[in-house]
Amino acid sequence: MATNQIQADRDKRLDNLKKATDKWAQDETDRLNYEKDFLKSVLKGRTGAGRLATQNVVDTWGIVVDAIKNFLEG
Repeated sequence: MATNQIQADRDKRLDNLKKATDKWAQDETDRLNYEKDFLKSVLKGRTGAGRLATQNVVDTWGIVVDAIKNFLEG
């Protein structure tokens, strides 16, 4: 086999490897982005301590505003 043919075969294999690697990398990036979006939606849908604390602040603010209003209006 001639040196040029060996080099051409090697280059073809390297090109195929590059294409396969690029496709795998893109597929993996897409998969990770979908997983990220899913996990964000799960986290957003949780009713944990953060949401409870936020609701407590809102409720407390409402009570304080009503108390000040009643105090000022008599």
